[in-house]
Amino acid sequence: MNLDTLKTITILSASYRSGPHLNRLFNNLKIKADNYHCLQFIVVDNTNGQDIDLKDAFSKDLEIQFFMNDGSGLQRSISHSSALDCGIQNCKTEFTLIIDPDVHVFKAGWDNFCINQMNKVDKLVIGAPYPEWKLGKVHNFPSVVFMFFRTRQVVKFDKSFYPFPRLSKRILNSFFRKVTRLGILTSKSKLDKSKKLRKITKWLEKITGITSPDTGKQIIEAFRREGFKALNFKASYSSDIANNVKNAEIELSKQFELYYLNDEIMMTHMYGSGVFHWRSERGADLGHWQDLISEIDKGL
Repeated sequence: MNLDTLKTITILSASYRSGPHLNRLFNNLKIKADNYHCLQFIVVDNTNGQDIDLKDAFSKDLEIQFFMNDGSGLQRSISHSSALDCGIQNCKTEFTLIIDPDVHVFKAGWDNFCINQMNKVDKLVIGAPYPEWKLGKVHNFPSVVFMFFRTRQVVKFDKSFYPFPRLSKRILNSFFRKVTRLGILTSKSKLDKSKKLRKITKWLEKITGITSPDTGKQIIEAFRREGFKALNFKASYSSDIANNVKNAEIELSKQFELYYLNDEIMMTHMYGSGVFHWRSERGADLGHWQDLISEIDKGL
């Protein structure tokens, strides 16, 4: 039997010199999957072959398809979207998971979980929306950090993952973002500590709308327009985590992004950002992130 006929899920990720991250992620996804032999891995090399060490970064037992894309010189989200546009056209399995390299999945049997949910609803997308502290972004549909869907449905949209609206709208969004973020008064840490501040910014978000669209904007709009339902993981504020939860979870939520579904821990996204509003003290500390992950995984 041709093993390719057994593949049901394509894992699609873009790489800009992200080989070590992706090797760790793909092994994580294999270990946590119920049926790892059903996974197909696609990496879009956004250096267009300039990253000569990329293929050597992976474990020898990982079977990966590589595609080239020239994302150099482009704004980060535009570069990312061009890679995903390239990658989605090469996804041939029933399901696709688009995922960022700096993600770790805690959910055992994540593959069967997602497929079982899909089998309950014809139009469904599963995954991780942007956290509430990332003001002006989409919070009610999954982002490309973790976005699981039926491949044919998204390909049929015939839409790009391009992130931005027309120029006039971008200029207007720039003004409204400052309003929603209260200038420099809001940050992840301040919102974590103050529920009153959260209420104010959430109210402002309702008025100003999505002022910081990102990769996958047109796809998310198509999900909404076509009547798709969303099964969303929720990124928790560290101050909202129950007192009986391990300190590692609280620290992971405080410094990085930690997602739950109905109180079950699902995944973490490192996202070491230089953006003032979202930056945390140790958000770029890879070793700290991995230590916290190991501690949590041991208890699962």
